[in-house]
Amino acid sequence: MKAADVTIRAVRSSDRTALRGFTCSTGEPWEDLVQDQIRGPLPDRYLSSPPYFDGRMLLGFGPGDDLIVVGAHHIEPAMMPDVGYTEVIAVALAARGVLIELPDNDPVSLGHFMLLTIFRQMIRLGRHRRTFVRVDRRNTRSLTLLDRIGLTDQRDDPRPDLIQRWGELPGG
Repeated sequence: MKAADVTIRAVRSSDRTALRGFTCSTGEPWEDLVQDQIRGPLPDRYLSSPPYFDGRMLLGFGPGDDLIVVGAHHIEPAMMPDVGYTEVIAVALAARGVLIELPDNDPVSLGHFMLLTIFRQMIRLGRHRRTFVRVDRRNTRSLTLLDRIGLTDQRDDPRPDLIQRWGELPGG
């Protein structure tokens, strides 16, 4: 699939129905948690809160207008300067394994494509170049993606089941 075949846009109130039906879990506990958040409180939080923490929830749709990938990020309020935090990246089960052809680059996964989109948005928003994510320690697929994208500085998280991965936004 070419990058131009994927439409990424901000979440809208009218997307709640599609989000309630979004399936990204195979039954792993960390996938269940993400799926429950996407189907429930996450879109409401991003839609209802003022942009104080500069939050963005992005949805990616395939050629048939199917919701295939979800991403969300905001400024982490407890950190100075305004460090960007990627809260969610989730690929629909039906779209797992789909590769996106970027101009003049090797194909990337949908999750990788959404992270690149989020990072590009963070740069446009003038965020600090340092960024991080939190991920379940057992989620090897996400940890491999974070290695590929350059978020390799691993730190403990206050929650023992999670770790943080830090890195620089591209061009930083």
